[in-house]
Amino acid sequence: MKKPLNLIILSLYCFVLHAQPSIKLYADKYGYQPGDSLYKYQVEYKDPGRVGRELNWDFSNLKILNKNYLIKYFRPDKKDTTKLCGTEHRTRYYYRCKADSIWAIGFENYTTLMNYTKPELKLKFPFTYGDTLYSTFEGKGKYTNLLPLYVKGYSRVEADGEGELKLPNNKKLEQVLRLHSMRYYTETGKDSVEMILDTYTWYTKDIRYPVFESIKTTLHKANKNATVFYTSFYYSPKELKEQSENELENDKDSTDIYGKPIPEAEKVFTEALMLPNPVVNNLEINYKLTRRASIWFSVHNNIGIPMCATIPQTLNEGSHLETIKMEHLITGTYMIFVHVDNMVIKRVIIKK
Repeated sequence: MKKPLNLIILSLYCFVLHAQPSIKLYADKYGYQPGDSLYKYQVEYKDPGRVGRELNWDFSNLKILNKNYLIKYFRPDKKDTTKLCGTEHRTRYYYRCKADSIWAIGFENYTTLMNYTKPELKLKFPFTYGDTLYSTFEGKGKYTNLLPLYVKGYSRVEADGEGELKLPNNKKLEQVLRLHSMRYYTETGKDSVEMILDTYTWYTKDIRYPVFESIKTTLHKANKNATVFYTSFYYSPKELKEQSENELENDKDSTDIYGKPIPEAEKVFTEALMLPNPVVNNLEINYKLTRRASIWFSVHNNIGIPMCATIPQTLNEGSHLETIKMEHLITGTYMIFVHVDNMVIKRVIIKK
């Protein structure tokens, strides 16, 4: 029996609607950015709801409890461009940010210092609906600078939901991706505890950071689970959007002959020649500064690990020459990072 033509067309139309592309998280658009600062507002806890597609999350009636949670991201080590620090709740969280992933490598606050001997994979890019990643981690540190502290566990991250989201300010976001992270770990010090950290984060298109977050901590003891803490956080899309637009504006003040935006750093670091390329022994960098600036160079291998660096110096406007010794490096592709004040430019060099 043949299907009516209008039924076939309707089926195809429904398929096209369902097959609309999901939000895909990429490192350049959704990774942590040094220099960013943002507020998140604590609100009443809301159950994250079910998994799946075409969902509707309504958080519009949640009461704001606290407006004072400021998050800042910066580079704690100017010579290591892969290391990033995020400050939040009077705690510093340290990350290793690579081209396609974010790794947790430790944290510190007034009472605790923890370094992960085996880092935890927080996110791998690109990441979209249906993607899942697993990671095991281990760490050791100190509590009150006296007691040894050990942590060991595993985590699971899944993009488990898509749909529409209504925020506490009644703003409706029509294209949202939810990530669910479950972190199981044992912390051993004076006592030993088993914990589960259950976190949901909602991302929307063209905004770097999540717009909503729900967190629940569960203590596992005597074969029983007891919830010891739960809360939710709301991030203002307007504030996040303004920040993202400011980032773009900083890069779009001028354009080249093809109409492509020129980043601010390249307006200061100009007329650069890196020769020879390929290089055997010494790389000479001839360049011109359009104003007085702090500048230094670092060489990284193809997975981002720093191999060598020059000493930072403040130079006046005009022409300059820097020589980097590379004879000790093995043959391969390297990235030269040009650090201009708090900005970075990347170039690629071949080592023979």
